Amino acid sequence: MLYILLSHGIGFSDKDRSKGQINMLKRILISVLLFLGGAMLLFAKTKAAPYYQLQFDVGESIPSKGEMMATSNLTNDLGIILQPSARHKFIGFYELKYAGPGLRKEEGDKFSDRIMDHVFVIKNHFDWKDDYTLKSQLDHMIEYRRTGANELWGQGLYDFNRTGFMFDLNRKFSKKLSGDIYMQYHYLEFPNYTDLLAEFQAGETSETSTGKQNHHNYQLGVKTKYELVNVSLDFTILKYTKQKVIVDNVQPDRTYYSGVLQQDTMVTLGADYTKILWNSIILTPSFSFKSKISNQNYQHFMLATDTIPVRYIDNYYSYNIFDISCPITFTLSKIWAAFITPEINYKYYSNRPPRDSENAFISGNQYNNLFILSCGFSKRQNDVTTMTVFYNYQSQVSNMTFERYLLYNYSGHYMGVSFSYTY
Repeated sequence: MLYILLSHGIGFSDKDRSKGQINMLKRILISVLLFLGGAMLLFAKTKAAPYYQLQFDVGESIPSKGEMMATSNLTNDLGIILQPSARHKFIGFYELKYAGPGLRKEEGDKFSDRIMDHVFVIKNHFDWKDDYTLKSQLDHMIEYRRTGANELWGQGLYDFNRTGFMFDLNRKFSKKLSGDIYMQYHYLEFPNYTDLLAEFQAGETSETSTGKQNHHNYQLGVKTKYELVNVSLDFTILKYTKQKVIVDNVQPDRTYYSGVLQQDTMVTLGADYTKILWNSIILTPSFSFKSKISNQNYQHFMLATDTIPVRYIDNYYSYNIFDISCPITFTLSKIWAAFITPEINYKYYSNRPPRDSENAFISGNQYNNLFILSCGFSKRQNDVTTMTVFYNYQSQVSNMTFERYLLYNYSGHYMGVSFSYTY
């Protein structure tokens, strides 16, 4: 089935397809399957089981601004589970994911973003001792993004490759208390990215900004679980390899870029609690706080053709986010369940003033208040398949009213059907 998807594409025409990259992915997939098959032969006594998961949903969005649009999302996992011993287990799989417009035969003059991911993962689960478990992972991801009708698959401005690993050490202190310490590293490369606005303003014809979005991603965290309470604390650092920090005075090379590279630091604190009522209602209230501190600054131009900035703002990209949600699941029978999830998300920028509808800065700091309500019914068809009918309502309010390129004040409805199969 994966071969068919790769050969015929998903949701795009032959004209769009990058044949060279599709062929490369075929070779990678076949190599992974041969590797896993060889591993099975090598460890003849190893227990092995296939792993397959399909998630597909299609729906219709009705926004308060803009037009109605059909969308579809597909996630397809194919892999294998190997267990050499009772304490040791490997999982390797390939994931194909697509998100974008659906139920539309022709693009017409309207276009919306679409994403296609290819993910390769090898996980290891090792019960080191009775109280210790070591988890590790190697992964590689290729993401293709089309943000305009003139972009081809594999040539998108925001395409990226991500390669890295993860370690997680878990210890059980008692039957009720356990804790984890984990770390992961990834390198993200954007092979096609270039700062089009900067090049246009500089009046140059050659690409001068390629690779500015490339960065190292370091993450270190701890989490603990006491009965049905989970608490986690996470530190993430993004170190850019080429993107320089903007300053408010012209540098010797006649630009506003200093010699300091951009670095973003994020701290995330999260907690959730599960409560079961009358064996039929499950509540999982959760809270998270995320703080991002960036050393990058901002020069504001009124028009894309301007070469002289009208305002400089430091600490422009730093913000705090509070998020509260409370998923509630109602078990109606052995095969039927209902769910409802209210969520509130509040984003507050540390030093970014909002703009009015004419693109002029006004006093105060920008904020975005987002409310999401999700609800629906799910039916478990059998041991491996589930069908879900869902409805989402989303509303955002912001003091940012310049919406020529992005919407900040809107509401919308999204409803559809989801199907999942896991074997």
